Parts: sequence; structure tokens; C-alpha cells
Amino acid sequence: MRWIDPKQGPRAGLYRHFRTFARPQYTLCARVDLRPLKARNDLGLFPMILKEVVLAANAVPELRRRIRVVDGEERIVEHERVDCTCTIGRDDGTFTFGHFPYPEEDFAQQVRDRAQAARETEGLGLEQEDRDDKLFITCLPWLDFTTMQHAEIGDPLDCVPRIAWGRVVDQHVTVCLTANHCLVDGIHVARFFQALE
Repeated sequence: MRWIDPKQGPRAGLYRHFRTFARPQYTLCARVDLRPLKARNDLGLFPMILKEVVLAANAVPELRRRIRVVDGEERIVEHERVDCTCTIGRDDGTFTFGHFPYPEEDFAQQVRDRAQAARETEGLGLEQEDRDDKLFITCLPWLDFTTMQHAEIGDPLDCVPRIAWGRVVDQHVTVCLTANHCLVDGIHVARFFQALE
């Protein structure tokens, strides 16, 4: 991991500006063509999209950055890579959270095993809640939505990116990315979608 001083560098003014916002988080959504993925991927739809979303987010350094307060001073940490926490549906209509590592070999099997283990727990799976080297991810396969807003705690320093996708229609899916403007600009979100495509 590497540390960045938010008061230095080309984004220092933007950081200062967006730190005055009560809610600097924003969301951009885009339709993604799944045909190239499906043509070269036999993981299954959910693991396939999850893997590509995590890889695309990791390809953009700004999406691996987090704001931390160290000795009363704000610092930015850039993780070498981030894992993900993802919602996992249960048979009773509720959900829990599953934790998935950065995609490596046997990722689809890891997703299936970890999702099943998460479904069988009684709690919400929030043991790793204090980690910031992750992404928050959810899937709403019942809806072909065009935009969404995640539930948030209302902290302007909350900077863990949130990613969601919906129902696949005609081999396309809407993917939404929520990021903190203190760290992430539109060009960085565009780079995420370029990496995903």
C-alpha cells in the first residue's frame, strides 16, 4: 500500500473542494455488453460478472484509494488490490454479506463455496466491516434498472466504492458505480467501464 497526502498533487484542490460537501458520493450507471464476456467465460453468470467487476475496479488506482484519519490528520491510502463484500440472497427472502477475495484461480468455485457458507450463517457476515480494502457489491437480478442509490451511513469520508448490476436483458446489463468525489472523478469511472467492457 502507498500513502498519499491529499493536500499535495494535482487533485489537492478538488479534494479540498469536495471535502466541504455533506455527501460527496455520486453514482454513474452505464449499460454493459456481456457478449464478449460470455463468449470467453464459463464460470456462470454471477461469478463471471463479479470477477470482471472486481478486476475492472482494481485496474483503476483511484478506486483502490481510501481516506483514513491518522493522528487527527486525513491521509489517503492506495491499496495494491482490493477484495469485495457482496450481498448473498437467502431462501427466506433476506440476505447476508459474503466476502470474496481478489479473483484468482478457481474463483467461480470460491464464489459458490463462500456464498453457500454465507447463506448458512445466522448473522449478517459483518466480521470484516472495519476493513477498507474492499468494494461493496450487490446484484438485483429481478430488475432491469437504469439507476440506483445505495443505502449509505451519511459519512462524507465514506469512500469504499459501491457497485451494483441488475437483470441481464438482450445480453446487456446496467452497472452502477458509486464513488467518493474526493478521490474519484468522472474520468476514473469511465476507465472502470472501459476496463469492464
